[in-house]
Amino acid sequence: MKKKKRLRELSLRDKIITYVLLGILAFIMLYPIGLVINISLKSTAEYYSDPIGLVQTPMFSNYVTVFNDLQVLQKFFTTIVLSGVASTITVVSAALAAYPISRMHFKSAKYIYALILASMFFPTSLIANIVMMKDILGVYGSPIALILIWSIGGLQLYTFMFVGFLKQIPRELEEAAVMDGAGYFKGYIKVVLPLMKPIIATVFILKIIGTWNDFLSPFIYISNPALRTLSTGLYTYMGQFSSRWNYLSVSIVLVALPMVILYLFLQKYIIEGIAAGAIKG
Repeated sequence: MKKKKRLRELSLRDKIITYVLLGILAFIMLYPIGLVINISLKSTAEYYSDPIGLVQTPMFSNYVTVFNDLQVLQKFFTTIVLSGVASTITVVSAALAAYPISRMHFKSAKYIYALILASMFFPTSLIANIVMMKDILGVYGSPIALILIWSIGGLQLYTFMFVGFLKQIPRELEEAAVMDGAGYFKGYIKVVLPLMKPIIATVFILKIIGTWNDFLSPFIYISNPALRTLSTGLYTYMGQFSSRWNYLSVSIVLVALPMVILYLFLQKYIIEGIAAGAIKG
């Protein structure tokens, strides 16, 4: 009885420690977000009188002002189109590459897969990418250059995730499709691809969040001001209103909000897809 009581006490203590640590971690993560939102609702005078205090008179008009000045709709459309195209190319490329590798459809598949994994540890050369886009492909300064750079970014990792997921799909399903007369691509599209929806959704969401938040690539590879993404537009806006932190906070909220909402609704699929893709990778 004493041992059982002691175990229960230890279990309760572990729960308390866990909740305390999670509470501290949640505070560390949420406090900066709450601070930015709080500042975004202040007038300039109220901010300078009490920068970190709770807002007294919420100024929702700040959001209207910044929404118009930052040209959020135009930059949102530009960003979502470029991110969507690049993310789609990445998903299709990784899915097509992972299938023959996971099934070892050719002799050197394991060596190619090892090379793909090894390339994850190679440093990225910014100068080499610029030279390739400018001198070889001749697309530097255009949206095509940005889409290409975004498309190849992280392709090795996403291929690794697809391979891990595909290894969990029984080969018997494909063999049954072959016996029914399905060819290589038809069997893949009709049988395997529908079962890959969780990992496809996961990779697409992770990729589009990464491209959405990327500042450096759009800043370097797109020269047309009319095609600025939200992140580069935010940088320009910060230069214009560097002393008005309430407006800057509003712009930060507007840029981050779409991906936060997307993640909150789809976090279940992201976690499931990552867990499934990492089991046998």
